[in-house]
Amino acid sequence: MKRTLPYILSVSLFAYLIIVLTFVSTKLEGVKCGDLQVVVDNSNENAFIAEDDIFKTIKGHYGDLKDMSIVHLDKDSMENVLVGNPMIKSAQVYYSLDGCFHVEITQRKPVLRVMSGEGYYVDDTGKIMPLSRKYTSRVVVVTGNMSKEFVCSKLYPFVMNLREDELWDALIEQIVVSNDEVSLIPKVGNFRILVGKLEGVDKKMENLRLFLREGIALKGWNVYKEINLKFENQIVCVKR
Repeated sequence: MKRTLPYILSVSLFAYLIIVLTFVSTKLEGVKCGDLQVVVDNSNENAFIAEDDIFKTIKGHYGDLKDMSIVHLDKDSMENVLVGNPMIKSAQVYYSLDGCFHVEITQRKPVLRVMSGEGYYVDDTGKIMPLSRKYTSRVVVVTGNMSKEFVCSKLYPFVMNLREDELWDALIEQIVVSNDEVSLIPKVGNFRILVGKLEGVDKKMENLRLFLREGIALKGWNVYKEINLKFENQIVCVKR
């Protein structure tokens, strides 16, 4: 008897779950879609996607959802359709028992903008995303000649490090690339910082930090027209 009791309990629990699920499924069949609620995350930072865009996309693919049975709406299909938009990072679709369909959108977040060729953004995951006709994100601008492979594998990690540093995030406005060598244009002062190749760039930037604190801070931001970090263990400056 003791050996068969767990088996009996398991079978009984399984049967109970089948009954409950059948009951819930039958109840859901009668629940109609009464409302569609859309929430776009990061809308204060970026405005690539508006709620109206999501409504139009859903209506274009599925028609008017009102009064449709919620169990007949394919949530996975809808999520796949929405993330097909290159400005959307992820989409979550679910319904509540009151008949409301919920759509939560997370936008892709650009960290740099390349302005050569047709132009494009690189997002915070290192992937390329197109420019938008309706919104321009205020991020570091990159000009010059460079491959997308260089931008994603070399420049993207460098820019992420700049963003994580309070000084560089506030100071650097533009990056110029030529033959895989990098120059920085600051927001203040009328000078250019020649970084060179990005190998060993952490040491170069620390040398620059020290120079800005003990050099330019004392002499002024308009003394030099060029600061060169390309030489090992030294900074070479050109005065105006």
